[in-house]
Amino acid sequence: MKYTVIGATGQTGSVVARSLKSQGHEVRVVVRDPSKIAEQTALGYEVAVAAVDDIAQLTHAFTRVDGVYLMNPPAYFDQDMFARAHTVHAALLTAMQQAAVPHGVALSSVGAQHATGTGNIETTYDFEQQIHASGLNISVLRAANFLDNWSSAIPSAQEQGILPSMFVPLDKAWPMVSSIDIGEAAATLLIMGAEAPKLVELHGPQAYSPNQVAAVLSQLLGKTVKAVEVPTATIAPYFESLGFPALTAQAFQNMMQGFNTDHIVFTEEGQRWTGKVDLLRAMQVFTG
Repeated sequence: MKYTVIGATGQTGSVVARSLKSQGHEVRVVVRDPSKIAEQTALGYEVAVAAVDDIAQLTHAFTRVDGVYLMNPPAYFDQDMFARAHTVHAALLTAMQQAAVPHGVALSSVGAQHATGTGNIETTYDFEQQIHASGLNISVLRAANFLDNWSSAIPSAQEQGILPSMFVPLDKAWPMVSSIDIGEAAATLLIMGAEAPKLVELHGPQAYSPNQVAAVLSQLLGKTVKAVEVPTATIAPYFESLGFPALTAQAFQNMMQGFNTDHIVFTEEGQRWTGKVDLLRAMQVFTG
């Protein structure tokens, strides 16, 4: 069997490609930057160069394969990340239709059932709505919050012994999953093909609180790390100070508000799958 993978140089796509290849399948990866061709070829992949909003290039990349892994690389620095996402989703689905791909797997998110109140996750709501309207045979993989996202706080933990947390309260646990489990689940769904469930909600082995994350980092770093609340109202100004467009910055704040008020939750309407990578293993990757 042969599959095309979008985002093969990223967190989940790289795992999808690696998992498919390790199971004996042919893999064609899509890269935007031609300078990545040699690197991906060395990994044993066929390479197609395509922008995720270029229908003609994507159609060529999707031709004569048994399935495609679809995801939208976030355009956080675009002035309107939502408009950009809508365009990319339409291009991906049109290309899949034109290439007559029999099955696809689309990366989505916990909370994607909501049209509003989820910030960045509203882009995956748009993706799911376009998938439903397309009539294409696509399995939607709704993933919990990425465990990997905690890696951005490691420098603060190392230098100051502080783990800033936008998740509050600090003793509350949320579903979280590693990008490794996401990629492997997506590969499994691709191999299942037409028999794959239409919706999977992917959890990690357990839910984690910010205090638990701090405890694991304390263990790995050999020093006391304390979780500290980041007031939700300060999130948008913080991201704007880093150079993010105002719309993106507000989206980050709205997303965290959605998590912290239990608006962003799994629906339990699809199949529930559980990953294997726990918090300790996930953080070991980033702490060396």
